[in-house]
Amino acid sequence: MVAVVVLVATGWEWVIKSRADSGIISRSVQAIVTDDTNLATATAAPPPAGSYQAENILLLGSDTRAGAANAAAGGTDESTSDGVANSDSQMIAHVSADRQHVTVLSIPRDTMIDAPTCKSWDAATGQLSDSNYPVSSGEKWHINSAYSVGGPQCSVRAVQDLTGLKIDRVIGIDFAGFQNMVEALGGVTVNVCGPIVDGELGTVIPDGGVQTVQGDTALSLVRARKVAGDTDSDLARIRRQQIVLSAILQQVTSAGTLLNPAKLDAFLQAFVSNTFTDNVTIDDLVALAQSFGTLDPSRVTFFTLPTVPSDYDPDALDPDETKAPAVFTALLNDQPLPGEPAATSAAPTQTAAPTSTVSTAAPTGETIDPGSIDLAIVNLTGRSGVATETMGQLNDIGFVVSEDNLLAPEGQGQSAITVEYDPTNVPQALTVAGAVPNAVLVPIAGLGTQVRLLLGSSYQGGVQSVQVGSAVTGTLAEGTTGALPSGSSVPSLTAGELTSVNAGAELCA
Repeated sequence: MVAVVVLVATGWEWVIKSRADSGIISRSVQAIVTDDTNLATATAAPPPAGSYQAENILLLGSDTRAGAANAAAGGTDESTSDGVANSDSQMIAHVSADRQHVTVLSIPRDTMIDAPTCKSWDAATGQLSDSNYPVSSGEKWHINSAYSVGGPQCSVRAVQDLTGLKIDRVIGIDFAGFQNMVEALGGVTVNVCGPIVDGELGTVIPDGGVQTVQGDTALSLVRARKVAGDTDSDLARIRRQQIVLSAILQQVTSAGTLLNPAKLDAFLQAFVSNTFTDNVTIDDLVALAQSFGTLDPSRVTFFTLPTVPSDYDPDALDPDETKAPAVFTALLNDQPLPGEPAATSAAPTQTAAPTSTVSTAAPTGETIDPGSIDLAIVNLTGRSGVATETMGQLNDIGFVVSEDNLLAPEGQGQSAITVEYDPTNVPQALTVAGAVPNAVLVPIAGLGTQVRLLLGSSYQGGVQSVQVGSAVTGTLAEGTTGALPSGSSVPSLTAGELTSVNAGAELCA
């Protein structure tokens, strides 16, 4: 499903578009939530005016047996289906504002969540009712149950409540749809670690090695969760899903697909005929694809939400509170996670820096030449002209700031004076903070070379000269961060703490 963001940026766009538009519209659903009070607020400054915005796309895999094709694919009789459907796969595809990477976060189906308030849903008709599904105080659900209760919209509420992230678009697919998309590609080539024998599905893959699998086998490969030798059931299944999706992405972005109009058209038709979407049009996908330029599969990295055995259900999982909040905060602030590749080319806006760890210790170092610092000034005071006045004062003491690096986001404000910087740029941040009295530091991985001076309402003007080479110790800011409660701290993440699957890597499933 991630592959669709790149497949239409070709010379066949018009022909494909004319055939696909009606298919997407006819299968649209009501899923996006606009009244959610559980969304978190980013602490990083917004992208510069005129640049792209980050997006979060919720990808859902439904296990419905509705219809003969889904019943057959699911190994059941359509006449015996009870009509219940769960979202046995849910992934958040975070598209970075600088269009340098796509971060895909898989949420295990057995993750326990606080039951959201949702409208009841009829899976057979796809219609939402006018009444809420009854929920008791303190009730807990497996996250995949949200889909069976309230359909795609309830899944959106559940994911937003869990992560604090706003979902901008939704794309879902069922068993038959996944099979058809793989068949449209002529099968997908995967490297299998060894024989895959499942307790329910039987022998999925008899022998290991590189091989091309067709739609029914590919579906079984991503469904199998009782595989002999697996010790972590659904988490092992998620890894296989990520590797199969990586293989699909590699195949779709290859010249063999993009330059073959018949194959490309067949794949897109399989997509629009077998998916349900909200806030997605072919024009949206074209614009998204073109914003990337050429998307190398290595720019797409899959992660799995860190979890621990649940306190509520011995067969379920709880989010790992020592790691999960940092993952949510990184996505909220459009930062890369450990394990994602560094930017390799100029981005439409700023370039993402290599992943680094957010330090919780007071940073120390020596000040440097102010003129060498890539500095942006953000006016959050609520008063006009402050950034321009401060620019003049800073330039008078050796900084080099132009009007292109002045920002005044509408509707945003803060009290403190903060300096945001990538943790690899401590000397730059210390120099800026030293020039502005009462400024405190906010390390944010992924800001690249730029340092941002955010002027809050407490700023009353005035700067001071900084002597190059002075040893100084900075002060870290306090306060809320991302989706965490007020006063909480964000645990840092280092390489090795998160397992990842890079879509450009050669891994076995």
